Amino acid sequence: MKASGRHPIGKLGGMLAIWHDVAPGQGAAVREWYAREHHFERLAIPGFLEARRFERVSGTGAELLGTYRVESPDVLRSEAYRARVDAPTPWTRDAMQHFRRMSRTVCHIAAQEGRAQGGHVAALASAGDERIDPAAACAALAGLPGVLRVTVLEAEQQAREATSAEHALRGGPDAQVRWALLVDTEGPAFAEDALQAAQEHTACRQAAQFAVYRLCFAARNPL
Repeated sequence: MKASGRHPIGKLGGMLAIWHDVAPGQGAAVREWYAREHHFERLAIPGFLEARRFERVSGTGAELLGTYRVESPDVLRSEAYRARVDAPTPWTRDAMQHFRRMSRTVCHIAAQEGRAQGGHVAALASAGDERIDPAAACAALAGLPGVLRVTVLEAEQQAREATSAEHALRGGPDAQVRWALLVDTEGPAFAEDALQAAQEHTACRQAAQFAVYRLCFAARNPL
């Protein structure tokens, strides 16, 4: 019998969801910065639990997807976090100037079902007025073939964060999403099917991100 791995709504903490493209010819440099410095810099901040980064395989979403799981969305407003984003390293100053079409949203994890992580993720995110029922989305998608975990994110309904030194490096305001569905799967074909099912279930007409991604980096702090 398949273990559900269902968690109580509201008890799952937070996540920073980031999508962006990279300037032509700068992909290798940005990925090296992420893997050698930036992800571990973030994981050194109290309350950060896990960092994952993905590259687009198909779809209309951004080139890169990054997720940082945190104990609570409040971690992303903490003094320790603010101190870090207001003091970018020289490597960060160089890398972030190559970001394009940045989308960055502080979220709470509204629901999650499934205990495993997969090598591919189907990502559907809306910036429009569509609403999502987190529990219903998990129920509709968790039993699909090859699906290992379904995570529903909802944007924190608070004012935008104050401008930071890192934000200034990106040269403009960051886009935000209202909610996102991230579906971990065992392979790309399963992710493609899950992405279509997610769109059908939500009837999302204003998808800000609609893509399949493959995992290329994962690290977490020990429990």
